Amino acid sequence: MSRSKKVDESINNPFQSRIGRRIILLMVTLSSFVTLFTTILQLSWDYKKEFNDVEQRHIEIRDVHAGLLASSLWSFDLAVLQERLDGLVNLPKIDYLEVNSGNYTFDSGKQATDNVVHETFSLTYQDPEDGHSEEIGTIYVESNAQEIYDYLLHQFISTLVLNALKTTLVCSIMLLIFHASVNRRIFQIAQYLRAFNPRHPSKPLVLTKKRWISEKDDELDWLGEGANKISSNITLLYNNIKAEQDRLADFTNVSSDWLWETNELGQLTYCSDAMKEALSLVAVHGVCLADVEALKGADQLHQAIARRNDFNQIEESITLNSITLHLLFQATARYEKSKFLGFRGTAINITELKLTQIELEELNQNLERMVASRTLDLKQSMEQLQDAQDKLVESEKLAALGGLVAGVAHEVNTPLGIAVTATSVIRDVTSELNAAFASQTLTSTQFESLMKRMSDSSQMLEHNLNRAAQLVRDFKQTAVDQVSEARSQFNVSQVIEALLASLHPETRKVPVSPTLEGDKAIVMNSLPGVLTQIISNLVMNSINHAFESQPKAEISIRFYQEEDMIIFEYRDNGGGVEEALHQKIFEPFYTSKRGLGGSGLGLNLVFNLVHQKLKGELEFSSEVGNGVFFKLRIPLNLPLEVTS
Repeated sequence: MSRSKKVDESINNPFQSRIGRRIILLMVTLSSFVTLFTTILQLSWDYKKEFNDVEQRHIEIRDVHAGLLASSLWSFDLAVLQERLDGLVNLPKIDYLEVNSGNYTFDSGKQATDNVVHETFSLTYQDPEDGHSEEIGTIYVESNAQEIYDYLLHQFISTLVLNALKTTLVCSIMLLIFHASVNRRIFQIAQYLRAFNPRHPSKPLVLTKKRWISEKDDELDWLGEGANKISSNITLLYNNIKAEQDRLADFTNVSSDWLWETNELGQLTYCSDAMKEALSLVAVHGVCLADVEALKGADQLHQAIARRNDFNQIEESITLNSITLHLLFQATARYEKSKFLGFRGTAINITELKLTQIELEELNQNLERMVASRTLDLKQSMEQLQDAQDKLVESEKLAALGGLVAGVAHEVNTPLGIAVTATSVIRDVTSELNAAFASQTLTSTQFESLMKRMSDSSQMLEHNLNRAAQLVRDFKQTAVDQVSEARSQFNVSQVIEALLASLHPETRKVPVSPTLEGDKAIVMNSLPGVLTQIISNLVMNSINHAFESQPKAEISIRFYQEEDMIIFEYRDNGGGVEEALHQKIFEPFYTSKRGLGGSGLGLNLVFNLVHQKLKGELEFSSEVGNGVFFKLRIPLNLPLEVTS
């Protein structure tokens, strides 16, 4: 029987409810244990009471009636003795009495054969005149315990039967109430979710209720509202995914680069229209890359595909219609539980770049001639040395910016690559979901699993796109600041944090993570571009010179307000600077890495910007092996004449 048919039958038959039956079974079991325990406890009480009554009767015979029987026996009034015995036998819990005196025996009642409770007491006669007592015989008292056992057994069985009937009745009523108040609405929710189709969403779910049984706005109503919210969110997500699919399809169709995908056998399962047109492919599916005529000579590409690992920077040259194209292939290997699924990759046309590279090589061959020519021009332009120096200082500013461009470009590529992968996963999940839905094989477990994968991929896509956007914003802000000397009011903490984020590609080479400490509410009215250029040069100076022999690099930046000045304290734990060079390091063109890329203008630029642009003060101290310490005192509000 299918699950849908079981649901249809269970919605009208409470005895088909698995939850209800399980609850009733637990209730019956628990009630049975409680009933059995209480019945046994009651039985033990009754048992003690009955046998206590027997004992009390025997004590009554001994203490009350034995004296009368002894008097009758002493006076030899045998008729009265027998009457008294017959009368005592009629007492409750007394079944048989026997008096023995010498050779005389008197009895009354019926003697039991088994399960007997008996006692023997002496018969003592006491003379009323002188108080003399004398034992004249014995009395044997017997009670039948079997009657007590039969009575207790009857009570035990009747109690169990009554409790069983009561439990059955209560549980049946409970099952009906549970079915009407819980099961029916659960089945409604299940039927609604089974019939839900994000492409054709149905009306919101409204749960039926039984008056006096179901409470308004109970937990199942919350569950129904949750189901409506989930279905609404799924519909919205489906529409968003469909829109993203259409958008990606449009991007793919208009892209000039080649986009391709293969299965585990290396056969194409997809390629963009640009690739299909360039390679003159009529059919895509089943075509192996190694069999494409234009790619047969691409040995590096085929070797990389054979290794079944991610690859990039695979440069191949192919000839199409007598035109040589230079392509750069890269791809991601897809695995699922260690099973290879194929590649997803791109091919970028770098023909123009390659031709430019060739031209550049030709230019390099004439480098000596060009250098000689430039040297002659330099000799003729010595009178413009001061202007050249100013331009060189400006180029120092842009050099750091150029380094940031390369670093940030690399940083942005990483989240964008992850975002592309997440988009591919969303497309796969959507295809699998559509296929399962179309074939009507979609189960709740599969649906939940696919939606979880889709949710995780969407979160990954959103997170990495936000990360890339933040990197671009930080870089844009820092770049604008460093090339601009416009006066503005700015938050010190935000500006420096953005700068440090844009310097991350450089700081991680050490690696070092600069720490920033200060009041996040401090606002300056000054030149943010000049301030970021100063901090950037200090950080780059530490990166380039300080940590060659320091395994654990540290850079800290602290700022605080002191009256109408902002104090910046910069320190690192690098190799430090010997005292003889403390003034020399601020001289233009002085560098300890001459010939290794150092221009010697970094700290000179810092000195000039602090004093000339920001009208501040700069203090420096350092010891060999203990790092460097810079203290900058900058006005909170830059005087207006400075920017005029």
